[in-house]
Amino acid sequence: MVRTLFLCLFSSLLALAALAKPEPELTIKRIEDEKSFVVITYSEKLKIGDRFTIHSDRNQEILGLAELVSSQLSPAGYTENSFIVLKVFKDQIIFPGQYLKPMSLVGINPNYKGGTFLMIRSTGESISSRYKPLYTQGILVGDTAETLDKNEFMVSYLGQLYYGLYPRFTIGTAATVNAAGGLNFLGKYKIYSSPENTVSTLLTFTRVPNMTQSNLNLTFLWDSYSNDTMITHNFLSLAVLAYDNAAESTAIKSFGTSSIQTGYEFILNSWDRVLVGPNYNFEKKTIGGYLSYVSIWDRFTLHLSLNTIDIRSKNWSYEEGYYFFMDLYWRY
Repeated sequence: MVRTLFLCLFSSLLALAALAKPEPELTIKRIEDEKSFVVITYSEKLKIGDRFTIHSDRNQEILGLAELVSSQLSPAGYTENSFIVLKVFKDQIIFPGQYLKPMSLVGINPNYKGGTFLMIRSTGESISSRYKPLYTQGILVGDTAETLDKNEFMVSYLGQLYYGLYPRFTIGTAATVNAAGGLNFLGKYKIYSSPENTVSTLLTFTRVPNMTQSNLNLTFLWDSYSNDTMITHNFLSLAVLAYDNAAESTAIKSFGTSSIQTGYEFILNSWDRVLVGPNYNFEKKTIGGYLSYVSIWDRFTLHLSLNTIDIRSKNWSYEEGYYFFMDLYWRY
């Protein structure tokens, strides 16, 4: 009986010690070439395909990203782990003695600070939406040039549904419009993508409930990664077909009216975003604008915005003056 209790206590202590064991210290041993390096481990087993951040010391900013591509056991008993450099930030130099830390982006990683150079674009992996580019700036501000990853979907509390049919092609619909007897669908195609620019085109069709007229908008979207913390969103929406009272819906982009807009997205350290910009509406010949704060959790996004159709207006009005709006999105 005493022996059994002793064994149980000993096993529990071993388990606690294992939980308290710190992460293995991974240090770059040697540089192979401009894109690869080797890390030596002894008892630690690393998984091929895992990604790591590179640091000059244990607490400094991230210098770059690397991925483990192969591991080979040497006759001496240690393992040589070969890494390939995925990205280097701010013209940093990778050299022996720098440290690696596991890069876990499935949930919230407090050590992974916000910045355009750390944004994960079109990976096809299931990572937290806070590290991805915004698919939309909100129903009133308009889309970005980004598409969803393949099989990724997004839904808003207003009934908007989006699905990544292919890596460059996203489809969507406003379910509330369809449920009310109307018809709405859209398709966004990414024409071009580089580290500095993304260009897409968006086609939106809407038939308003209880009306025979329909509207069709063709939109061109261009995102430019201006610097480490800012993205410029350019938006040109042309009303190919529009129903008679479309001018009353000028607050909603791609809804029967033509508008042009250049806005700015600022990425904070927390990965929250600030959106600001002017827009010009062709039908009303007015200059409006918006100021939004976007708070992003793991899969949930909250947009709070102040909008106006006409910056000269002194009224609080959805159709002509200033107004507040809130968007809620879930992205999986």
